[in-house]
Amino acid sequence: MTQIKYRYIRIELEQFAIFDENCTPTNDNAQFQTAAQFSYDTEQHIICSSVSVTLSNNDDSPMLRAELRSYFDIQPESVETLRHNGVIEFDVPLLIQFASLCYGSLRGVIFTKTNNTPLNGFVLPPVYFSSIIDKPFIVKA
Repeated sequence: MTQIKYRYIRIELEQFAIFDENCTPTNDNAQFQTAAQFSYDTEQHIICSSVSVTLSNNDDSPMLRAELRSYFDIQPESVETLRHNGVIEFDVPLLIQFASLCYGSLRGVIFTKTNNTPLNGFVLPPVYFSSIIDKPFIVKA
């Protein structure tokens, strides 16, 4: 695997909502759903990892929704190592790294923003993105 040089440049909380009417006082049967998406700016060499989480109660009503975007500046020399046959291909291990960094930040946001709310007992569980991300992200270059 080729070493890719990048730096974390920005974090944006795109969405954060607590649905008080659906909150339950215990975490019995609560479920987290997690999704990851990626986008890439070919001119600025910036990849965005977006992770969203929904916490639902036992009747599938949402109690919390959050989405965080993390932006990573990829050094131009590294982009060239990813370029093949007119496309830029971000391999699975690299995507897992970006999603994991974003998810870790989101865990902290949720922990902080649910302080003194009915949801403060819920901790976003670890996610193994290798079970979610199973193919490379390919961008026409």
